Amino acid sequence: MGTDNLFHINKARKAESHQRKKARRDPYERMLIVCEGKKTEPNYFKGLRKTFGLNPMNVVIADKKHGLDPMSLVEYAIDEYKKDPDYNHVYCVFDRDKHQTYDAALHKISVCRMKRGAKLHPITSIPCFEIWLLLHFAYTTRSFCAACDDSNADLVISELKNYMPDYEKGAENIFIGDERLDTAINNAKLLEKFHMTSRTDNPSTKIYQLVEYLISYRSRKV
Repeated sequence: MGTDNLFHINKARKAESHQRKKARRDPYERMLIVCEGKKTEPNYFKGLRKTFGLNPMNVVIADKKHGLDPMSLVEYAIDEYKKDPDYNHVYCVFDRDKHQTYDAALHKISVCRMKRGAKLHPITSIPCFEIWLLLHFAYTTRSFCAACDDSNADLVISELKNYMPDYEKGAENIFIGDERLDTAINNAKLLEKFHMTSRTDNPSTKIYQLVEYLISYRSRKV
């Protein structure tokens, strides 16, 4: 095959690759969601993204092979943004449970200044992500505090199994569905109001803020 033919073939391949990359991304804001959990939280948001019909190139969910403590998660999210500064929003999804770096992670987010007007958001759950799932079914102000070195999350999961008997961390199909989102959002907001005078934030979750943003995202992309 002649040199000219090879040149034109390579040029055509590059043009085709460029077109494919362009087609993968829709012309609306991009966000990165970085989750502390190995599978549970990423699987939830992947299910939500699929249900909402959002482009995976616009709503990127970091798929880590191992869990990260809150501070390591925030540092990882910032590093990912530096690699791809086209993100408009970076969401750090993590629990308090009994993590030692929880407060330090919140402080780092509060002082972090990202380029191009991008924003770094803390999406916290206390004591754990499963409180958000529980709020799909019931409103509770019960404080989940385990003794000694036991996990606070285990208490929430035990309560959640009253409504989702087969629930296991890391399951693939844990997005409960569109029909219960309004209930979960309203319950999470009621908890926020309750905690204005309760002198505690256990239980609570900011997941509703990210979900509401994704709901608005869905309407804006149409």
